Amino acid sequence: MRMIPAHTGPLAILTLNMQGTMLATASDKGTLIRIFDTQTCLLLYELRRGTNKAHISSVAFNRLSNLLCVTSDTKTLHIFSLDGKSKSRSVTKHTLSHALPSVCCFGNDENTVIVISSSGYYFKIRWNDKGETFKEEQFKFMLLSDD
Repeated sequence: MRMIPAHTGPLAILTLNMQGTMLATASDKGTLIRIFDTQTCLLLYELRRGTNKAHISSVAFNRLSNLLCVTSDTKTLHIFSLDGKSKSRSVTKHTLSHALPSVCCFGNDENTVIVISSSGYYFKIRWNDKGETFKEEQFKFMLLSDD
């Protein structure tokens, strides 16, 4: 039996890529995201989200599994490159307003990420080759009530 030595503390989140060949994990500390090969259980990437503790609310691979988006309770969206050349830090980072907690996914357009927050906001974030981010769209799509 093979085992993935993901983290020493409890897992906060885990997700698979579309092909089921890669597993992304984050502990409840939220500083590191680790990517493993599901066939060999080997660590492929160790990505640093930050040094301060955070609750990771969402992790998602793009279709090609060469990018990973991460959102946390620090109101940040991080995009990591999984090309094997980049360092462990994020390629780009965007600060979100009204985004606690949230889920992220890659958009159909190149270099875009969609973020939906539990407070009812939709964000479409685009980044360029320099790592600069732009809020392409933002709107409130639902009204929350106490019922």
